[in-house]
Amino acid sequence: MDMKAEKQKAERRGRNAEMLSVLLLRVKGYRVLEQRYRCAAGEIDIIARKGKTYAFVEVKARKNNVLALESITSHQRVRIENAAEVWLQNVRSHDFAVRFDVIAVAPRQLPNHMIDAWRPGW
Repeated sequence: MDMKAEKQKAERRGRNAEMLSVLLLRVKGYRVLEQRYRCAAGEIDIIARKGKTYAFVEVKARKNNVLALESITSHQRVRIENAAEVWLQNVRSHDFAVRFDVIAVAPRQLPNHMIDAWRPGW
């Protein structure tokens, strides 16, 4: 398979994983506020709210949960945290808790929502 086809396949897999993740969050009572949020600081796959908590969610389609978590580099976490900071500057409600989650999507398994997967500065 050529590089272009491989890249398209990975893009499709990522979009499907994000769609499953949005469905999972909605079933769990979250309100999805943004998908594929982009700014100069970085990108966030999903921004959701439940109660008084904003969840910034990174979605990873991998063979298992361990590979999903390991695939998020410290550089990537910082970019997600910086993008979250930019997004929060435009929000009127500042009395909300903030957390960074990961949803791992593996073949033939239900998506795994890892709540509070990391904290800024870890």
